[in-house]
Amino acid sequence: MSDGKILAIDDEKNIRHLIRSEFGLEGFDVTTAGSGEEGLTKFNQDKYDVVFLDLKLPGMDGIETLRQLKRQSSSTEVIMITGHGEIGSAVTSMKLGARDYVTKPFKLDELLRLTRQVLQDRRSCAGDDRFRVGAVCRGDDKTIVCPSPAMTKIYSAVKRIAPTDTTVLIQGETGVGKDVLATQIHRSSARSKAPFIVLDCGVLNQNLAESELYGHRKGAFSGADDRKRGLVEKSHKGTLFLDEIGNIDLDLQKKFLRFLETGKFRRVGETEEVQVDARIILATNIDLYDAVRKGRLRKDLLYRMDVVSLPLPPLRQRREDIPALAAKMIELYSDGPNAVTIAPETMDILAAYHWPGNIRELRSVITKALIFAEGDVIRPDDLPRHLAHDQHGAGRPLKTLEEMEKKHIIAVLAETGGNQSKAAEILGINRKTLYKKIHKFKIFS
Repeated sequence: MSDGKILAIDDEKNIRHLIRSEFGLEGFDVTTAGSGEEGLTKFNQDKYDVVFLDLKLPGMDGIETLRQLKRQSSSTEVIMITGHGEIGSAVTSMKLGARDYVTKPFKLDELLRLTRQVLQDRRSCAGDDRFRVGAVCRGDDKTIVCPSPAMTKIYSAVKRIAPTDTTVLIQGETGVGKDVLATQIHRSSARSKAPFIVLDCGVLNQNLAESELYGHRKGAFSGADDRKRGLVEKSHKGTLFLDEIGNIDLDLQKKFLRFLETGKFRRVGETEEVQVDARIILATNIDLYDAVRKGRLRKDLLYRMDVVSLPLPPLRQRREDIPALAAKMIELYSDGPNAVTIAPETMDILAAYHWPGNIRELRSVITKALIFAEGDVIRPDDLPRHLAHDQHGAGRPLKTLEEMEKKHIIAVLAETGGNQSKAAEILGINRKTLYKKIHKFKIFS
């Protein structure tokens, strides 16, 4: 039995051969593809635990291939392979659901360690194609308590909300930990021993969305060879967590509203109603009221979803949580507590960084630093280059958020050689906003 099934998609034949041979020696079952189109064909023919995906591919590029992969199976873990000048695109790929990235020329040890970490996480949690049951582990060993006032307030709210069956809407940027908070609510409720069903609406195939949610009868449409129970039905007596709910199609919103109001639904192709008892937790990274104004979301559905709202702040607004998060990640991904520490000057860099990818990006940075750290201390040189800020400011706390923001923008512009489009992508803002900040901070004056 293999250690795991890997699909490597890269247009460079020597890289495909290297991955196949070296990972094969380590006990993995490796399939390779030379293009995004070929990779998608092979992905649809078999199931894979991890996909290595080159960012630059002929024809369909890595970003579009990633989107297609995630539409087919949101739980499959993807590790991007990028060039040194593609950090912005790598961050974009993580926002689209990639687990991590390595930079060419990558070290096989780094890729191997990331792969084993991914597989370890998958084995300690349950996974299944478009949905995950208990997707975030129940064990207390993965609980991270953040000390910031903002998170203390959130934890207090969770204690009051969890015992109820009230619908909860979690709002926050990509990577802030909305899924972790949803899991904490489930674990703290009377439904904790029942299923925790997760669906990422951001990668949901709209043509099959109704079937995914509600199931279908045999023969209801082409390809419906068997009767299927949907995710709503599978969440009976448990919790249904719908991530990125703002992406749900307008045609489906009316039926979803009725389900929220009554707990009843019909499988596709059937007339009989089914009643379920499920706690609903929703999450979004967009402004839902703005979506209503733009006609992308029904107003009555928004009011029904927004019963209890938990705004989860981005990491840059709760920097005091960074040491606790980093320490816990080191404990999880190294040899245990106190195995590796972070040098004070390194922590200064982590604290000053803008974190456009939030906690997900912090996890990526820490896992990479653990790979490159030569001793038992993570030093500045062990961090990815784009985190380095002005060395004249290193080692001392920055006085204001504006000063930190200015220094970070300068560092990113330096990293991109002054390319404002790439810098804006890395910063997670549009080019017009970046231009205004450059003018405000008089960066080029």
